[in-house]
Amino acid sequence: MAAIMPSRRTVLATAALTAGVLACSGTGAAMATTPTETSQGKPRTKPVIFLVGDSTSSAYQQSERPWAGWGQALPLLLGPQATVLDMAWSGASSKSFADTGMLDRVLELLQPGDLLLISFGHNDEKVGDPARGTFPDTTYKEYLARYVDGATSRGATPVLATPVERRRFDGLGNARDSHGAYPQAMRELAAATGTALVDLTESSLALWQSLGPEGTKSHFLFLEPGAHPQYPQGSEDNTHFQAAGALAVSRLVAREMQERRIVPPGWFRNLDGGLDPLLEMYWPAERPVDLPVLLDVGPGKPFATVQSAVDAVAANSSQRTVIRIQPGNYREAVRVPSNKPRVSFAGQGARPEDVVIVYNNASGTPKPDGSGNFGTSGSASVRIDGPDFTARNLTFSNDFDEAANMDMKDRQAVALHITADRSVLANVRCLGNQDTLLVNSPGVGVQARFLFDGCHVEGDVDFIFGRGTAVFSGCEIRSLDRGSASNNGYVSAGSLDLAIPYGYLFDGCQLVSDAAKKSAHLGRPWHSGGDPRAVAQVLYRDCWLGAHIADSPWTDMGGFSWREARFHEYNNRGPGARVTADRPQLPKSAEGNFTVQNYLQGSDGWAPQLAGTAADCSVVPAGAGV
Repeated sequence: MAAIMPSRRTVLATAALTAGVLACSGTGAAMATTPTETSQGKPRTKPVIFLVGDSTSSAYQQSERPWAGWGQALPLLLGPQATVLDMAWSGASSKSFADTGMLDRVLELLQPGDLLLISFGHNDEKVGDPARGTFPDTTYKEYLARYVDGATSRGATPVLATPVERRRFDGLGNARDSHGAYPQAMRELAAATGTALVDLTESSLALWQSLGPEGTKSHFLFLEPGAHPQYPQGSEDNTHFQAAGALAVSRLVAREMQERRIVPPGWFRNLDGGLDPLLEMYWPAERPVDLPVLLDVGPGKPFATVQSAVDAVAANSSQRTVIRIQPGNYREAVRVPSNKPRVSFAGQGARPEDVVIVYNNASGTPKPDGSGNFGTSGSASVRIDGPDFTARNLTFSNDFDEAANMDMKDRQAVALHITADRSVLANVRCLGNQDTLLVNSPGVGVQARFLFDGCHVEGDVDFIFGRGTAVFSGCEIRSLDRGSASNNGYVSAGSLDLAIPYGYLFDGCQLVSDAAKKSAHLGRPWHSGGDPRAVAQVLYRDCWLGAHIADSPWTDMGGFSWREARFHEYNNRGPGARVTADRPQLPKSAEGNFTVQNYLQGSDGWAPQLAGTAADCSVVPAGAGV
């Protein structure tokens, strides 16, 4: 018998009393503050527009792109004076949002100078549902008044927004209203209480009329089969928006707030064009109101080891699990299998050095069961196969002692082996010697994407290798000193199928070493198993190269010439940077094709680099001045 899965509304209702606990639940954890950190005890230097409402205004996650709520697009229109936190809840009415404790949680986050933008109606109309239905002249007004009074009591400005219209036309092509008496009830409440009002019902109806039945399809969630990987069967939805529609509706809201002087002059911009919402809007890993499961590891915590916490993660869960790891050294081999997506490792120390997951297997180390040696990939201290993985503020290490094991033939020893598509690692250290970091994918010709943000990776021979697509942004790449005057190893050994255009991008990184001058190499081409199609693609762009980088920094490997690989540099500097015939430079005409966005977006538009920026409505960006 098939299990009966709870609806999103049921899950959220259960969790709503603690809504806002977003720590590490998205890729912006290292760059942003979470709602729980925006308490009144930490005054902000910049106001926040808090948005509460239903599915038409809520933020959607990456797996639902290009579905978007108009609140998700609102940050694209804001200047630097304010930011947006979208706490709208799909399926909510003014009643259910308040009754489940979500309103109280939002009110706790409000500070003087903030705005509370309130837009309910679609689900209030479902009067047959006692958990959500309200009546226009009584309970609808009564519940809305609780939002208004709550914001006012916190020193924030309440703003009522009538519900956006659905896509509904009569036989003559005239846009029809669908909300009955609810918009007028909100208008009356606004007038009676002196509350600012955005009449989104009226303005959206006029917009749909101007676009007509066919023109509105590009705004609502009408998608052709196969056009978006998230919707292989296509979609026909007359209530919810795709990116263009979300942006269009957000412009209606912003323009009216500006014209009615609800916000100071200059808060909003880009009201008339110049934006590509598919590229510039941010879809977080999870919706802002979707709470993670929190598991704690360390002395006195429920889990003594990292692996025991991983073992407790529900298989195939759509909910993120954050494993919070207390300071200490965890000597264990950790495995996150492919059926455990959305796992986060969060080091709880002050520095990544404070939390270390370490083991010492090497390729030639015999397995305990006598079935052979571990092999290079099996030697990893930590292996991550579950997609949408994140890690921050910790260290992955393999401390296999090469010097003490010179009689061992295969001394490759991996600290981290990761195949998990859409993974983000921020402020993480990877330590080892040969083959420190295996950036891999689930199979040959299968793309897996990774963002290493502000990380530290060190080793000597081929210490960043594999067939994955990875961006190293602002990382420190340290080549260890092997004691040679001429050859202290190779930073990279890419092995990318020719069908995949993007391999490794080192963007704004620092390459450092204590090794002899001109004795280390940027990389060599690894044709795994002798596969002629496994042609490395590596670009060092805007990097600082130390004096240890050789004059001819690319070398052959396994009988394959480096000149046949896809190796380039672009705009590098430092004592190890120079332009010679042995150092191919990316043509200026091609530099726009080799950006962080292009490496990571794939077919599903993944854009983790936007997390924690002004485009992100799921957190309070650091620029808000908490």
